[in-house]
Amino acid sequence: MKILVIDDHRMFCDGLKLILAQLEERPEVLEADHCKMALELADSHPDLDLVMLDINMPDMDGCDALKTLAERFPSLPVVMLTASESMHDMRRSFDAGASGYIPKSSSADIMLGAIRLVMAGSLYVPPSMAINHKTSRTARQAPVDNAALQELTGRQAEVLTHLQDGISNKQIADRMGVSEATVKVHMSAILKTLGLHSRLEAALIAQKLNPQSG
Repeated sequence: MKILVIDDHRMFCDGLKLILAQLEERPEVLEADHCKMALELADSHPDLDLVMLDINMPDMDGCDALKTLAERFPSLPVVMLTASESMHDMRRSFDAGASGYIPKSSSADIMLGAIRLVMAGSLYVPPSMAINHKTSRTARQAPVDNAALQELTGRQAEVLTHLQDGISNKQIADRMGVSEATVKVHMSAILKTLGLHSRLEAALIAQKLNPQSG
């Protein structure tokens, strides 16, 4: 597992690495203290599994960096890990393509649980902020484009079917007997072909196509 942490506070990053080391699959952690460096690292490490990004960065607004990451790497989950507990910032983050929003005030256990949830293909919203959480991205139901669905290859359609179970790329790869990198390639192709922005939208389509499955 490889995780990119984008944060300009050294002490926090050192503590975060100790927390991440508690994950079942101890990750390799890459660090960037500004967004330009982070984008260069993402370009040179196509095997990234997760990005953790602070919304307040010195060289670029975190949501702008998130949009760039989402455009370049549509199947790569990005979690906002920030001191801001503003509903406005959380909405901006999800609208920009975030897969989760973790306040830095969260306990280590909550943080690890949120990461596991996102890595499994789900969306994490902190319970304290979820009651008022309404974004265009999560509130809408992803439309099913039948013509676009016909353009998917057999393997891509199979990956789409597995998404509704909320499992990770690695678990999908194990089910299909292929590499995790192959699943990531299929995921990118699915999102591009169907005109989607996230795994969440793809999972909604899978659930619509197979409402009785799982």
